Amino acid sequence: MAIETCRTVVYPWQCDAMRHFATQHYMRVFDDATWQLLGYLGYQPRDAGSTRRGWVDVRHEINYRRELLSGDLLVTRSFVARVGTKSITYEHRMHRAQGAKEICATMVGVAAFFDLERRVALEITEELRKAAEGFGADPANILE
Repeated sequence: MAIETCRTVVYPWQCDAMRHFATQHYMRVFDDATWQLLGYLGYQPRDAGSTRRGWVDVRHEINYRRELLSGDLLVTRSFVARVGTKSITYEHRMHRAQGAKEICATMVGVAAFFDLERRVALEITEELRKAAEGFGADPANILE
């Protein structure tokens, strides 16, 4: 099931010399969406200090499909594409909130469950696995 993980607007100060949404700000939106998705899975970043468990980004692949300009209203929807032994693969799809809602950018990311003390990947807990599997892709629920 794809879920909304970020809603924002493109501000003029987020645009680059070509007057479109700058690359660094796409990553901020995708990063916010990742934290929200992890929250839906039951992981709260504030608990990292006590549990000593977290997530580490392993890979990101971003595709820019449509130009975004100042004033565009954005919505990002996300889903878990794969649950591995120690990592999850997820996808974010960013689109304009108004109009045809065509996808403007996508990011596929891989994050490993991580021991913050020993600095090594951990096996995903059964609780996280079940939650992640509940947020798998539903073609009827995802913009193409």
